[in-house]
Amino acid sequence: MTSFGEYAGLLAAACWATGSLIFSRIDAPAAAINLAKNLIAGVLLTATIPFLGSGLAVWTDAPASAYLWLLLSAVIGIQLGDAVYFRSIQILGPRRALVLTTMTPPISAVIGWYWLAEALDQVHLVAMALTLAGITFVVRDRSLASDRSGLHQGSTRDGILLGLLAAACQATGLAMAKVAMESMPALESSAMRIVGGFVGGLIVAVMTGSLGRWKKQLLADGVPLRVFVASFIGTYIGIWLSLISALAVPLAIATTQQSMTPVFMVILVAIFLRKTISIMAIAGMLAAIAGVALLMQPEILFG
Repeated sequence: MTSFGEYAGLLAAACWATGSLIFSRIDAPAAAINLAKNLIAGVLLTATIPFLGSGLAVWTDAPASAYLWLLLSAVIGIQLGDAVYFRSIQILGPRRALVLTTMTPPISAVIGWYWLAEALDQVHLVAMALTLAGITFVVRDRSLASDRSGLHQGSTRDGILLGLLAAACQATGLAMAKVAMESMPALESSAMRIVGGFVGGLIVAVMTGSLGRWKKQLLADGVPLRVFVASFIGTYIGIWLSLISALAVPLAIATTQQSMTPVFMVILVAIFLRKTISIMAIAGMLAAIAGVALLMQPEILFG
């Protein structure tokens, strides 16, 4: 029987697509948005632990190494990774920036094989390739190019480099969290990662003297509600689901599911920005969906 965790990565992708679309249309620095979403999600995750957590024993029995891995995961995957990712979507727009996240599964496959001893069958590699190829066709749909908000400037080269850095940080941070989750459940691990990312970002904000300016920008008319909604969906729920996924399946499979974010993004852009989806994008979506189906149910073709 298939467990919820085997499909949690797809739900995380849908959450991230929704959050990314909202975040990209907030007129505030990427680092400020990252700090705010970590604060909101950190409070929500911490408040959830007494109701859905695994109890005090989890915290007392976990080895010091688990806390260290989660701290490193927070710095690399949350503080640095999310900050450069937000800056990338500000420059490129969410649709174009998200294509760069398709680099996360290959990086995760290498990390999983080299560090976590996670071997992938040939059918898994074929399914990953089909999924990522489909996603590439989706994001090449030029009719959706106007998903940029127009609020932020930056060179295309910088946007691409930042997106690639974000993919590497996300894969590395998720691998570190998976090591920690050998003794720390997904909810508690998610809370620690987000709170750790917030503390790190707050230290940077104070040291650079940016906190006052960021606060003013984040409290501008209409901004707080959008930040809260995007943080609730994209970070609070999305991060939690991503760790549930990473715990249930090999890292490369989890990140391939999570790379479906552009497919969900195209659907959202078509609905809310009233853009027409091209035949090429539809074909890419079908290929990506077929790839994920094969990834999760390889017996469809191979018995």
